[in-house]
Amino acid sequence: MFLSRRQFLKVSAGTVAAVALADKALALTALQPVIEVGNPLGEYPDRSWERVYHDQYRYDSSFTWCCSPNDTHACRIRAFVRNGVVMRVEQNYDHQTYEDLYGNRGTFAHNPRMCLKGYTMHRRVYGPYRLKGPLMRRGWKAWMDDGSPEFTPAIMSKYKFNARYLDDMLRVSWDTAFTYLAKAMIIIAERYSGEAGARRLREQGYPPEMIEMTKGSAIRSFKFRAGMPILGLIGKMGITRMNGGCGALLDTYIRKVQPDQAQGGRYWSNYTWHGDQNPAHPFWNGVQASDVDMNDMRFSKLNTSWGKNFVENKMPEAHWKLESIERGARLVVITPEYNPTAYRADYWMPVRPATDGALFLGALKIIFDENMYDYDFCQSYTDMPILVRTDTLQYLDPREVIKDYAFPDFANSYSGKVQTMKPDVIARLGGFMVWDLNKNQAVPLHRELVGWHYRKSGIDSALTGTYRVTLLSGREVDVMPIFQMYQVHLQDYDLDTVHQINRCPKDLIVRWARDSGTIKPAAIHNGEGTNHYFHQTIIARGAAMVLIVTGNVGKFGTGQHTWAGNYKAGIWN
Repeated sequence: MFLSRRQFLKVSAGTVAAVALADKALALTALQPVIEVGNPLGEYPDRSWERVYHDQYRYDSSFTWCCSPNDTHACRIRAFVRNGVVMRVEQNYDHQTYEDLYGNRGTFAHNPRMCLKGYTMHRRVYGPYRLKGPLMRRGWKAWMDDGSPEFTPAIMSKYKFNARYLDDMLRVSWDTAFTYLAKAMIIIAERYSGEAGARRLREQGYPPEMIEMTKGSAIRSFKFRAGMPILGLIGKMGITRMNGGCGALLDTYIRKVQPDQAQGGRYWSNYTWHGDQNPAHPFWNGVQASDVDMNDMRFSKLNTSWGKNFVENKMPEAHWKLESIERGARLVVITPEYNPTAYRADYWMPVRPATDGALFLGALKIIFDENMYDYDFCQSYTDMPILVRTDTLQYLDPREVIKDYAFPDFANSYSGKVQTMKPDVIARLGGFMVWDLNKNQAVPLHRELVGWHYRKSGIDSALTGTYRVTLLSGREVDVMPIFQMYQVHLQDYDLDTVHQINRCPKDLIVRWARDSGTIKPAAIHNGEGTNHYFHQTIIARGAAMVLIVTGNVGKFGTGQHTWAGNYKAGIWN
């Protein structure tokens, strides 16, 4: 007789029950309930225990606040207060109500915004290790009290400048901290200003170029930089404004100069000393940072995370990246480690650290060889057609070719009105030339012949080839477009060589190159780790080039972006 699994379980259960009941039947008939309860919810004898669970979420009041623990997300979230103590913090879900001065509103899509750091922020505030007031090193205070004697080996040992970690920290009032800080700044400004100050700097081993840049002002030797939590506390811009304020107040007082001659301090920015922002962007787009609001990710059809563990390190923004999957985007991760972002990607490209440049150049070679570049975009929006002299590797300047060449008047156009470029600056930068296929000769191309303006000019600039140009001196020189120079340069980055350098599987290199050349819009978002590379100014230009030649710049869902958030601080310097 065949029994199914379900039938077997029924028969087995019935047999066991029958045996048990036969053995215990008399005992069960003697059992009686202790109390009769008709409806447990209505007649249960004691429900006071439920109040414990209800009171867990009871609160007296709530307020919203901007959370900036150690990042630049600045999420607006809500805290719930009971008996004057914040009990919990939650997402506020009100981004659709945000409005700027121009009437632009947020949308529901921006919800939610918060991460685990914000969820536990109140625990840090009430934590036993929170610093609740200023501390001052005992040895430094004694050095100030003794008149700030010049540094010698004996002085540095006496006041523990060479063993700060062994010194004690003193609790002081805010007034004391500010007073000592101001006095120290005055002492340093007096000691290192003028020729006497320059002599001291030379004796201490500072390079002549650095001393020259002080311009006689010790304020130029002041280095300002706050940690990210303090930057959040003072609103990101506070430290940069203090940096400039030292010139307006302290330098005018010490050197007795006019305000327009005063020098400010040096700000150690995220692009230099801190090093967590991409230093390559000014080289290829002319601005300090190429950055977008994270909702731009929803427009990308190819989203590449380069050196960025987005899911763990950008938690409030992670939903934008994940929502791009719902919209059919292809996700790629380029990192040495298999991180939480990588397992959400369509494919992960493992690379040896600091070999990313070879990967980008190898992908560029495939894009060039298989004609996947955007010809019209390269002509209209990039420097690819600009001619370079092969003898000097300098741009071919129209003043070298055309007698009495004069630059156009940009006073009433973008260069003059917006970029405020003066004629002397334009002349110093020089001009450009391209090889016009219509005229079969080199013709000038000024800085504003971009995009629609270029297409209106009637110029059909060559991207490939080598050409001979006669200079005003009568000498003939060979020139080639930048695009052609890249083709020559990329011969060194064949697939086998790139694989040997960075160990990324060959099939993934080819796959990503073809995706980059055929999928639009595409974007590459880099993380902090790559920005610490010694040659990041070059490596990141390789990443940008992949997008430039494929026309993936300047449109929604495109571009090579970093994570600045507060890059506008530079305007205060």
